Amino acid sequence: MSIEETVLVVGAGQMGSGIAQVFAQSGYTVLLHDASEKQIHRAISSMTKQLTKRAEKGKLAHQAVRDITQRLAVSTDLKDVQQAHLVIEAASEQMSVKKQIFETLDQFAEEEAIFATNTSSLSITELAAVTSRPEKVIGMHFMNPVPVMKLVEVIRALQTSDD
Repeated sequence: MSIEETVLVVGAGQMGSGIAQVFAQSGYTVLLHDASEKQIHRAISSMTKQLTKRAEKGKLAHQAVRDITQRLAVSTDLKDVQQAHLVIEAASEQMSVKKQIFETLDQFAEEEAIFATNTSSLSITELAAVTSRPEKVIGMHFMNPVPVMKLVEVIRALQTSDD
């Protein structure tokens, strides 16, 4: 399965916003979700500032900054997962929080959507078990700061399909 065009990033903190920025820079439409609208706008503002600084230094075209930021959309409703082909959860490092997010996402995501978590220490297998699609759950541990570090650790759950 290929990832079409839309990625949902759940969590607009430092990691989530960095993940959103990298996907937008790579040409994907990104839906950045957080329960706090204020946090989402803070994240978008921070990303825009970082990209603008890169453009001012000649490392990125000003038009590219506009293109990247236009590929970023915001959401405070997890039901918006219906638009995504890949979901990357980057919420608080608490199993109960992550399980609740995965259970909600599972209710509304399209059948083929892949779920990923950015956790570095929690069980991917345990998270996958709360969904009806454990074979489509992986860990995608991005290194911080995400836009600078070109490294992602991909972790499979016991149930993750080879596909």
